[in-house]
Amino acid sequence: MLKQFSLVFFVLFACYVGVNSRELKHITKELEVNAPAYEAWELYRNLGLINIIVPKLPNVQSTQVLKGDGGVGTVAKTTFVPGNSSYTE
Repeated sequence: MLKQFSLVFFVLFACYVGVNSRELKHITKELEVNAPAYEAWELYRNLGLINIIVPKLPNVQSTQVLKGDGGVGTVAKTTFVPGNSSYTE
């Protein structure tokens, strides 16, 4: 399950490399995972992806939560390694 989540997360971050954070962008990706819905939601709901998967991504230098607790309206800033841009979601 973690491999599937990490793949999805990596693909989403890879799509944002080079994106100007001032421009409005929207990406939708649907993926079926082999896990109960409550387990998958726990990763998204409480910033689990940021804490578990982001440190394993080689092109990500850091991620910090600017506002919120993982619920609706949460803003997280991801800083990529030099040569890439940062993205705020």
